Amino acid sequence: MPQPRTISPEQFHARMVARARTLDEFYAAIEAWTHAIVAASPILVCQEGCARCCKHQVLVGEPEWAHILRWMHANLTPEHRRRIVRRTQAQLVQPGNPLSRWLGMRDRSTRVLMRQVARGGAIEATRCPMLDDDNRCSIYPVRPFVCRAYGRSVLANGSMMLCEIFAGRVRQAPGIEHTLNLAPMPLTSATYLALNRGPSPTEPGRFTIMAAHVLRHVVDGDDLAPEPAPLASETRFPVVDEHAFDNLGPSP
Repeated sequence: MPQPRTISPEQFHARMVARARTLDEFYAAIEAWTHAIVAASPILVCQEGCARCCKHQVLVGEPEWAHILRWMHANLTPEHRRRIVRRTQAQLVQPGNPLSRWLGMRDRSTRVLMRQVARGGAIEATRCPMLDDDNRCSIYPVRPFVCRAYGRSVLANGSMMLCEIFAGRVRQAPGIEHTLNLAPMPLTSATYLALNRGPSPTEPGRFTIMAAHVLRHVVDGDDLAPEPAPLASETRFPVVDEHAFDNLGPSP
């Protein structure tokens, strides 16, 4: 009799990611994979209380935002949601914060916008609206894909998506980078982009940065609207399609 075919842990997790048909299934598959990566490479364990990677803006897909928004109404108090709104609004008038400039780039090219966002990330001045004052994520169970993939993924060009702390650890342990079996971003992002497309499977998904999602849903009393507004009708803030991810370079 033929021997049963066995697959590696990486192949198993890649298969689970590829088979995901909902965001919840996809998030669960990514979580299982990143936990396995960290278990095999403790150098990638986050420091308790660290939130440096949360001090940048991230692109969030339209269905992904709808998932987050509904979770917020089911799990956060109105006051908590209002604090998120007020934090975002405060950044618009904060000296040295580039957020207001980015949000005004509606008519600029995707490449220009992504270049500006990448440069701004280096100064850590665009704290994510979802990051509470105690440096904990308000929406951790439904945090975006980019937040889950960061620090445990490798780009198509071989560049590892590592934060400054992880990169420093790698530099202090020469050769260890060859032992890190990170999740390939082209594979995980393919499923993510498919789950964030429009009503038609051939329609590219639409994305904007987290702060824009928050600001475009503010209603009376500084709370957030309970249902998402389509990005197709957005006229104030920049909206990009899935090709924006082609312009993302390696992390610091």
